[in-house]
Amino acid sequence: MKKIAFILFTIITSTILSQNNQKIISGHIYLDSIPVQDVHIINKKLDIGTVSNENGKFEILASKNDILIISHLNIEFKEQAITDKNISTKKINIFLDSKNYMLDEVVLERKKGIFEIDKDILPHNGPIVNAKTLKLPYANSKKPDKDNTVEIESGLSFSVVGLINALNGKTKQKKLLRKLKAEDKNIKKIRQYFTDGFFVQQLKIKRESINPFIEHCISKGIMNLFYKEKLLELTSVLIDNSKNSPYLIEKENTRVTQK
Repeated sequence: MKKIAFILFTIITSTILSQNNQKIISGHIYLDSIPVQDVHIINKKLDIGTVSNENGKFEILASKNDILIISHLNIEFKEQAITDKNISTKKINIFLDSKNYMLDEVVLERKKGIFEIDKDILPHNGPIVNAKTLKLPYANSKKPDKDNTVEIESGLSFSVVGLINALNGKTKQKKLLRKLKAEDKNIKKIRQYFTDGFFVQQLKIKRESINPFIEHCISKGIMNLFYKEKLLELTSVLIDNSKNSPYLIEKENTRVTQK
């Protein structure tokens, strides 16, 4: 009895499909040639639907001129018509476009500091807040005299006393520090290039006096020769300056012998 019912159901279904020319269409959903999963496909005429799998594949019942509605959260909504070719091949490939989201215009305002006071919420009869009421250490300090202040055309002003102190103090210290760093860098370059053996064995300079000797030779312009790669001239200058140098090993020995 069950077999007879199944045969009747198959015959009736086949008859309905043949009358409406409906077929099961196998298709794929692509986004930039990449299969897309979880895309909803709905036959608008038959009001039936399905969802694509991890390979972008789906199957749906359709006939010629049926409209398939394709939708996904991140993909542009699309309608696809079923053609004669889709019916004859029972296949369809649908290519989609990614969805673009338009954001509302955003106006960036100036950042407020933590000490900035909103005038709209400031009480009119509230307490006065300043250096004196807060008892800060500089509350009673006086402004510098106008005579000791210099103004330039740009509108910037500075204290003459402060300027002199800066020139005599920190500014000179910074310049001296930069000079010492530059000299130290130059000494390292010369010492690395010639090695200590050259100064001790060839020039007979005491090892502990190599740096003072190089510093003396830098004043003779050896760095200019070094950067221009005039190494023969540089070597000649070092040899000439080592002949009567107070840093020679022989001179140290001579002093010891005289004593």
